[in-house]
Amino acid sequence: MKYIRDLLSRKSGGATKPDPVEPTPVDLAPHEELPQDTGPVMLSAKELRAQEAERERKFAEVEAAALAQAAEEEAKAAADILEKINASVVEEAATPAAPVNIWDIEDDETEVAEAPEPAPTPRRRRNQTRVLGFDNAEGDVVSMFDKAEKTSGAVRAKFPVGWMLVVEGPGRGECFALEAGMSQIGRGDDQAIKLDFGDNSISRVNHAAVVYDPETHNFMLGHGGKKNIVRLNGAPVISNETLSTGDRIKLGETTLHFVALCTEEFNWNDDSNPEESEDVAIA
Repeated sequence: MKYIRDLLSRKSGGATKPDPVEPTPVDLAPHEELPQDTGPVMLSAKELRAQEAERERKFAEVEAAALAQAAEEEAKAAADILEKINASVVEEAATPAAPVNIWDIEDDETEVAEAPEPAPTPRRRRNQTRVLGFDNAEGDVVSMFDKAEKTSGAVRAKFPVGWMLVVEGPGRGECFALEAGMSQIGRGDDQAIKLDFGDNSISRVNHAAVVYDPETHNFMLGHGGKKNIVRLNGAPVISNETLSTGDRIKLGETTLHFVALCTEEFNWNDDSNPEESEDVAIA
């Protein structure tokens, strides 16, 4: 430093400046100390965990407060909406309804669509059968159903000549009164002995027939020429057979019990009562 000052003084004309007075150190009181730089503060792991836990606690408190405030605002909004709805309902109930004029009501022109008719069920084709009948004196087979008029099912029979009772199968307990002449057996509505109780093995028309002859007072059973066999007391009916009280006639799953009323000893053709005789003839 002295060298530099000498050099500068030469350049300035040889004049030299006095040396600067160096400052003297200031005396400090014995109880005062200068602050010392201790460097960065190092925290322990325990203190770091404590600080992290404190931050999480404060964050949870803030989040809970925000959720509580939001729930309170939603509840208040819902209460306001409910109050408005209740006020509207009360106002509508207090307002009297205007009278309805029946002439102002328009007819409902909506047409109800009709359900389509079900397709007809194809009818099962039946096998052709040969009609059996009563035997005549010459041995020729004469059909007992040829040119026979269909008889209507009778609910009541006046001057009955006998009865036919269902003792086995569907319709057990039913009873049918027989009239003079031919009584056809089948499931159809026009049959005198109408066995429409669920036995589908019985034909609709002329499965069999019972004939009462008012001149001889005999009962006879004939097969109608159908596929299913007619049995009399367990034996198949091939031609006309004579019936007696107590005979059993089986058609499919149905068994009939025959009871005769008119005989030679008693019948409705008694000449002592001409009125009754005319009624029997008409029947």
